Amino acid sequence: MMNKKLSPEDAFYENLTLGLIRTLSNVPRVCNVTLERRQPLNACQVVNWEQRHCVYLPEDMKKFYLSSDGFILNWSYQYAPNDIRRVGHIHFPHLLQVTLLRENIETTTSHSSNSTAVCNSNSDVVGAIGSSQSIPAPIAAGKDKWGNATPIITAKSKIFEINNVNEVAKVCMLYESTSSNNPKFYLLELSTLSWQFLADTFSEYLRMAIAHLGLPYWELCFSTCGLPSWTEQLFLLLAPHLLEEHEPRRGRVLNPACEHPYNIIDPNIFRGKPKSVAKATATSAKQNHNK
Repeated sequence: MMNKKLSPEDAFYENLTLGLIRTLSNVPRVCNVTLERRQPLNACQVVNWEQRHCVYLPEDMKKFYLSSDGFILNWSYQYAPNDIRRVGHIHFPHLLQVTLLRENIETTTSHSSNSTAVCNSNSDVVGAIGSSQSIPAPIAAGKDKWGNATPIITAKSKIFEINNVNEVAKVCMLYESTSSNNPKFYLLELSTLSWQFLADTFSEYLRMAIAHLGLPYWELCFSTCGLPSWTEQLFLLLAPHLLEEHEPRRGRVLNPACEHPYNIIDPNIFRGKPKSVAKATATSAKQNHNK
């Protein structure tokens, strides 16, 4: 029996998630794999976001949002015959939900050997960090747990929240300068306010989320606090290679392998949906509304 040909929209999301939905559906005890499909943004909506925040989105991220205004992928795991729990989760927020964590940050130096960061009195604090805390801003780049350079934050830096990880850390997109359109992605640990490097580009961060199967709190693999014990058990069950001490992802390399084809990302997937698909989706939504 021949495989059913995918519709243009199904093929788009199959490519966007690098085949992860199909892969998860074949994993024992994994069930209820769902993907929330969203309409693309138009160019004006992207430009409005850029003008509001006075930064340019990196090209790959811009093309992503012109293809789909984020997405949510969920899956469940069957621990026992009558015990099915939703655990897997990949969330890329609506662009409007990519909020400014802290606006103008200026560094101050003291006569001591330590440097501190204070928030400009006119800046807004957005997010859960709170006005009583300051995001650390080293004068010279230090090193994180994995030996990657920590960001240099100045008055021209801007930090945007992408995801909140179990109220323990935040995934941040960090512009060291507003004149740059090449922000990097970091994990900000809230207990210590320390930075852990995640990815050079948006495409790499997307690929990392997929390569980690959307396992809960996978970003904490790169933190100093580590994974919660129940999450670590899921890793051991479904992807033990991701917990190996010398796993190549630590060095920012996800080597493709036949058993993990979703480690490869093709930037050409970031394109607008065919007009016929967008039109059909809009027509379907209208019909459902009129029922």
